[in-house]
Amino acid sequence: MNKRLECIDAGSEYCPCYLAETGDCITCSILRGKDFCDCNWRGSCIYSEFVWNNHTKKDGRKIYSSKIVEKKLLSNEVYLLKIETTKTLARQLKQIGSYIFIRGKDMPHFFDVPMSVMESNEKEGYIYILYKTLGSKTKNLNLSDKILIRGPYWNGIYGLKNIKKLQNNNCLLIARGVAQSPTLLLINKIIKNNSVTLILDKGKLEDNLILEYLKEKDIEIFFLDTMKYEGKEKIKEILINKNIDFVFSAGSDVLHKNIIEIIDKINSNIKIAATNNSEMCCGEGVCGSCSTHLDEYGSVKGCKTQIDIRKLIKRRVNID
Repeated sequence: MNKRLECIDAGSEYCPCYLAETGDCITCSILRGKDFCDCNWRGSCIYSEFVWNNHTKKDGRKIYSSKIVEKKLLSNEVYLLKIETTKTLARQLKQIGSYIFIRGKDMPHFFDVPMSVMESNEKEGYIYILYKTLGSKTKNLNLSDKILIRGPYWNGIYGLKNIKKLQNNNCLLIARGVAQSPTLLLINKIIKNNSVTLILDKGKLEDNLILEYLKEKDIEIFFLDTMKYEGKEKIKEILINKNIDFVFSAGSDVLHKNIIEIIDKINSNIKIAATNNSEMCCGEGVCGSCSTHLDEYGSVKGCKTQIDIRKLIKRRVNID
């Protein structure tokens, strides 16, 4: 069985982690109990780091006491929060796919809810998140001005390898509903060296919420309902006419499925990245809530592992 999976934390200050201590390291075969090294990691040896650290994990993510500086009700129970944090954490959260766990300061740890970072200002020490009130966690968050943040986490997007290779490419970004939020960090990263076309689908929202942040950016924007036939046909037209090399899908797994099917009928060589819709609880690969069974890998921890979005969606949403 091929166990060469990519852990988002490999080589970071948080590696080795809890999974090294329990024999479940995503990257290191020796820490999983094998007699030989069969990893594809090219950085500092994770097993050596574990041994040098007296066979224990490194310090985990910190919990920061912060406050909500500004809260805006944008539409339809959708809120934009401006959160004060350290400049160091804000810098760490500028990476594409960044997210945090957040809860009210007086609430127990099981009220932690993962939130994608929409924008980060490291000079002033602020981050911005966008969310819609749905369940107990987000409803409770609305009652709090003082909060606890746990982070940084970086696996909010699958296909980061494809994003890092972008240079002079024609990129199509498709963002639906609240998933428009993590799209902004991606736009800020790739727009300097690539041609960017953006499709905005407000979904169940009243408006497209990141539009005001795009006013001075050189982007062609289309407004479509990506779930309808007309929207799908327009996506096909854009893929062909603009000779698209890379597609980013921000939305539900159903949206990912639709986009993958459209792409593969036109050109299966088009590179893809997509938002990570795994159900996350701990973010450390321990609780198992984010795990998905993939035939060639077994159980894969979605919070820390970079997964091929085509394989994942084929498992989660049946594709013929």
